[in-house]
Amino acid sequence: MRVLYDHQAFTIQDYGGISRYFFELTRQFQINSELTVIGSLLFSNNELIQGNEVFSSTSFFKSFGSFQKKTELMNLLNELKSKALLRRDDFDVFHPTYYDPYHLKSKSKKPIVITFHDLIHEKFKRSDHRTLAHKKRVLSLADRIIAVSQSSKNDLMEYYGIEEERITVVHLASSITRPEDMISEESKNDYLLYVGNRGHYKNFLFFVRAIAPLLIKDRNLFLYCAGGGCFTKEESMLFHELHIENKITLHAGNDTSLTKMYSNAIALFFPSLYEGFGLPLLEAMSCGCPIGASQTSSLPEVANDAALYFDPYDKDSILSVAETLIAKPDIRLTLKQKGFLRAQKFTWTKTAALTHQVYTSVV
Repeated sequence: MRVLYDHQAFTIQDYGGISRYFFELTRQFQINSELTVIGSLLFSNNELIQGNEVFSSTSFFKSFGSFQKKTELMNLLNELKSKALLRRDDFDVFHPTYYDPYHLKSKSKKPIVITFHDLIHEKFKRSDHRTLAHKKRVLSLADRIIAVSQSSKNDLMEYYGIEEERITVVHLASSITRPEDMISEESKNDYLLYVGNRGHYKNFLFFVRAIAPLLIKDRNLFLYCAGGGCFTKEESMLFHELHIENKITLHAGNDTSLTKMYSNAIALFFPSLYEGFGLPLLEAMSCGCPIGASQTSSLPEVANDAALYFDPYDKDSILSVAETLIAKPDIRLTLKQKGFLRAQKFTWTKTAALTHQVYTSVV
């Protein structure tokens, strides 16, 4: 079986969850003689695929930073490559890596599989009419849809009215795992950990307001933020307003640094209002990091009993969970042990095997 992955995720993202997903699938399928992945890509600055033979590409004005026109030009050139491969029709299944419907003009009649991640645009980015229109069209015409969680499957059926039999749940996995011989380092600070983007629905500012009393009270307690870009003016102003500007620090979000931070944090806090999956929870569990998370959307599905949950709209609820995790090492140890066991249920090998079954079902 030959499966065509197009360029979209690797054009849009230099580093990110969707491109990671397709990269990991490709790595698994490279050791599976029954399936061959064809990558459609000319140019990319994605860090994950450097040296990858399936997604062989050339960097595109990487030293010029990120700006819209550069991405648009790169997309145009990569789309030409994708269209050429679609015309050649030398594949069995087409799995576009995002929602641009350019391929629907192709004369290829091969089955299309699309992965649905979440309703972020529908819930929080409704002004992005173009992406919403593209998404609706591609989902409606796909032969089969992969949902990354049962929660996202439910969203898909409720919001778009997609028939249940067209949707298959295939969970994601963590690419970050703690080596068995890794020894926890003695940190000069005790810290809570926040990972990833800090935009509106991530609820970061509300979370900071909730835990500020703890940061002020304990001179040795800090909040480490990994990835997500530099602090915004609004964030910095809030830190100053709360007198905690010296208690919140920004750190690199690469796999090596994340492994160390997960392994040594008091706990990961994930206060998001909505997630299609919530990959940082799985990364934390894989590294033995206790979790405090929102009792919402897919998060309980992922972490199960390996987390303490709070109401993300209630500051007292967030504060109570933080106080518990800081003050009670026995609870942290229990969550750590449960997290290791829970994380073992999610592997990229399993993700690839179930994805392969989806491809087989439409051929």
